[in-house]
Amino acid sequence: MKKRWLHSGRLWLAITAALFLLPGCIPLSGESPIGEPPLKPITGRTTDPSQTGQQEASLQLTDEGRQLLASGRLDEAVSVFQKAISLYPSNPYAYYYLGQARYLKRDYAQSLAPLRQAELYLSDNPAWLARVYALRGQIDEALSQLNEARNQYQKALSFDPRNPEAREGLDRIQNLPAPAE
Repeated sequence: MKKRWLHSGRLWLAITAALFLLPGCIPLSGESPIGEPPLKPITGRTTDPSQTGQQEASLQLTDEGRQLLASGRLDEAVSVFQKAISLYPSNPYAYYYLGQARYLKRDYAQSLAPLRQAELYLSDNPAWLARVYALRGQIDEALSQLNEARNQYQKALSFDPRNPEAREGLDRIQNLPAPAE
């Protein structure tokens, strides 16, 4: 009888621990992946009230795409970002993350066009512009266009001096050995 009580006590402890610990491990719908800033509604771009719902749905899709991106499901993420853009073509975040997904797929040429769109729509948001330029720097670095990568990283740091991707990228480039002549 004593063993049975001990066993049920352990079971109760395990269930209680799971109830307290598990919710923090599973992203709920609408939550941002770890380390990602929350997506804010795009202000000043919606003049037609009917587009408000499209914008919200597009942001929701973008958030779903970020979660797919964070879990390494790149093809699915690309598809979701494309749907978000088709639903609301002024969604700068969908363009940024589409560019990031294509970069991670090593499809560097295809990653630049969405980043140009993101740059246009994010012109009034220095922190996000820094992210765009840092990602463009990573793409240029991957393409061995080191001078252009350096310029992009420096541009990113001019908008956000704390941008870690730009700092790390600039450090990488500056620590490369000089080309042999």
